[in-house]
Amino acid sequence: MPPELPPELTPEPATAPPAAGASAEAPAAAPGSLVRMLEVLDQFAPDQPVIRVDDLQARLGYTKSTAYRYVKALCDAGLLAQASQGRYSLGPRIVELERLMRIADPLLQAGEAVLPDLAAEMPNSMVLLCSLYRDKVLCVHREGPEAIEAGGDRISILRARGLPLPLFQGAASLAILASLPAPRIRALFMQRQAEMVAAGLGADWPAVRQRLAGIRRDGQVTTVGRFNRHLAAVSVPVRSRDGAQIAGSLTRIMPAETFPAQDAAWLVQRLQAGASEVSARLA
Repeated sequence: MPPELPPELTPEPATAPPAAGASAEAPAAAPGSLVRMLEVLDQFAPDQPVIRVDDLQARLGYTKSTAYRYVKALCDAGLLAQASQGRYSLGPRIVELERLMRIADPLLQAGEAVLPDLAAEMPNSMVLLCSLYRDKVLCVHREGPEAIEAGGDRISILRARGLPLPLFQGAASLAILASLPAPRIRALFMQRQAEMVAAGLGADWPAVRQRLAGIRRDGQVTTVGRFNRHLAAVSVPVRSRDGAQIAGSLTRIMPAETFPAQDAAWLVQRLQAGASEVSARLA
């Protein structure tokens, strides 16, 4: 149900018609307004599925009338839905778009064709296909058990489709990060140096560059106990069909206790073969 503006809010005055000889095109600020409106969607997260209009005002610096206008437009488009008075959740259009993505996303389709066989090669493991969106790494598809038996326990792997992963931590993310163009990596370092240092990538730019160059040279990333001391992960990059761009990463998660007994070269080889098959299936 589309939200109604509070009674105290009056409609903004209509835009005056252009003077004779003036251009009738939309003002230059219009694209910026659209971007600012779409920033509303960025405020939703797994730990905050419902947002108050007052929070949008505080976080994004909107006026009250602007916040309600943006929310109403997003509700009209089905991208938001009113959960209660002044509180909104993602709308049904998101579900519809997700369905379309499942049908049309080339990376997902390739993953659904390739990952089941890879996962079956090691029953007590999970295989993930991830991609990069802006500066986030997202899980696109996963195959394998819901939990891995390790350390005498069953460890649930919270890597559902659409779940963002840290960009600077974990094998799945580092395989993508190391494959990005050098100027983009440099820009990320300039913007988020503290995060890279905290993640152990290096204390300065030469150290970070050397670490990522080593990953590119090896063609794989291996981590043990990074997010859970009982788990290990091996990841390789997935490139576009022409090899010109990084499309994502392919990762196997397994018990750390059995990892030393595995043939490391075989693990990497099988993932690289899977990555090549995924790439070949991309449109």
